[in-house]
Amino acid sequence: MKRKLKMALASLLAAACLTGAAGAASFDSSADRLSDLGLFQGTGEGYELDRAPTRAEAGVMLVRLLGAEDEALTLEYSAPFTDLEGWEAPYVQYLYDNGLTNGATETTYEPLEPCSAQMYAAFLLRALGYSDAADGDFTYAGALDFGRSIGLVDIANCSETNFLRDHVAAMSLTALHTAVKGDADTNLLEKLVDDGAVDTEAAADMLDFFASYDSYTAAVANMNKQSRMDVSVDMTADVSMSGQSVMQLSMPMEMQMAMDLDDLDQSQIAAAASMTMTVDEALVEEGEASVTDLPVSYYYTDGVYYMDMDGQKIKMALSFDEALAQMGGMDAMKSTEPICLIDSIETAGDTITITYSGEGMSALVDSMLASMGMEAEGMEMQLGDMTYTVQLKDGVVTSMQIAMQAAMEAEGVPMTMDMAMEMTVNATGDDVAVSIPDDLTGYTDLEDLMQAEA
Repeated sequence: MKRKLKMALASLLAAACLTGAAGAASFDSSADRLSDLGLFQGTGEGYELDRAPTRAEAGVMLVRLLGAEDEALTLEYSAPFTDLEGWEAPYVQYLYDNGLTNGATETTYEPLEPCSAQMYAAFLLRALGYSDAADGDFTYAGALDFGRSIGLVDIANCSETNFLRDHVAAMSLTALHTAVKGDADTNLLEKLVDDGAVDTEAAADMLDFFASYDSYTAAVANMNKQSRMDVSVDMTADVSMSGQSVMQLSMPMEMQMAMDLDDLDQSQIAAAASMTMTVDEALVEEGEASVTDLPVSYYYTDGVYYMDMDGQKIKMALSFDEALAQMGGMDAMKSTEPICLIDSIETAGDTITITYSGEGMSALVDSMLASMGMEAEGMEMQLGDMTYTVQLKDGVVTSMQIAMQAAMEAEGVPMTMDMAMEMTVNATGDDVAVSIPDDLTGYTDLEDLMQAEA
C-alpha cells in the first residue's frame, strides 16, 4: 500500500514537470470560440469532439472558414460526385466551383469516409490562400509539413494517427490566427471581417483574444533575444490525501546563462538548486527519513552538460537546447503553448494572466506519462486549469508565476497536488556573470556509467 501511494505521489510530481510539454489535448474552448462565430456546429449529441470527422464535415468546415456558407446554400448542385447524402451538396458544390476539392475520385466524394489530418491541413491551407495546384505553394502530400512551416500545424493541435473533431476545432482556431498568404500582418479572421464574411461585432472578442496572445508571445520573443540572463526559479508543491497534507516539496534555483549566438553549443549555463521534500511519517518506510534535502548543481560548457546531485557527478554531451530542457527553468520561458490550449487571456497594465485548459493539459500529461512508461494501474490523473501570470517591462517578460492543481485516486484514496512556480529575471546583458568551475574532471560520463551497470 505504501509503495503504491508513493508511486502516486511520484506520478503527481511528474505531471507537474510535464505541463510545459505538448501533445494530444481536448479543445472544448476552441470549439466554443468557433461556435460563437458560427464556424463550428455540433450535432444532436453535442460537439462530438471525440470521434473522427467525416469528409463531408470537413468540407462544410472549410466553407464556413471562408465565410461562404450563405453563398454556398444558394448553389444548385451540378458537381460530378454521385455519392452525396444531400445536405452537404451545396457545400461540396462551392468547393468544386472554386477549385478547392477534386473529390476522392472523378465521380465520388466519399462523404462518410474519415477526414485525415493531411486532408484537413490541405483544406485550411487553401482557406489561407495557398495553392496545391501544379507549381503552387505546397503539395497535397506535403500539406502537414507546409502547415508546420507557417504555424498552422503544431505539436498540440493535430494528430496524424488519430485525427478527431477535437483537432478540427483546434486547427481551425489556429487557422483563424494564422496570417493569410502574402500579408504577414493580417490573419484569416481579420480578412474575413474585412471581406464582410464575419460580422465585426461578433468577431470582437476573438480578435481581442488574438491580440492579447500576440502581446504575450511578442514579450516572450523579446526576452528570448537576450543572450545573457540571470534567472531565479522557485517551485513549491503540496500533496494531500483525503484532504490532509502528506508531502511538501520546495525547490529554489538560481541560473545564469551566456549564449554564444554564433555557436549555441558553445554557450555557458550555471545553475544551483536545493530540493527539500517532507513526507508524512505514515508514508515513510521504517528506517527512512521523512525529510530529504538534495542539493543539485548544473553546468553547461563546451557542448557538455554536467550535473552534481548530492555528490553524484555525471556528464553527457548535449546540444544547448537539450541542456536547457534538462534544467527546466529557463526553458519554461523559452517556449509558449499553442493557442488552442488557452482558455482565456486577461491583460491589466503590464500584467497578463493566461489560463490553460485543465482538460487539455490532463490529456497532454496522460499522453506524456504513457510515452514514458509511467502509467500506473488504478490511477487516473486530472489536472485543473493552469494559470500563468506574466509581468512585463517595456514589452519584455520580467517575471512569471504559475499555479496549477492536479488530482488523482490511488487504491481508492483521493489525492490532490497544489503546485506553484515563480520565475524572475534578475539581470540581463553585461551584468550577468556565469561561474563555471575550473575543474570538471571528477564527472563520470553517463554513457560509461550505463555500460558499467549493464
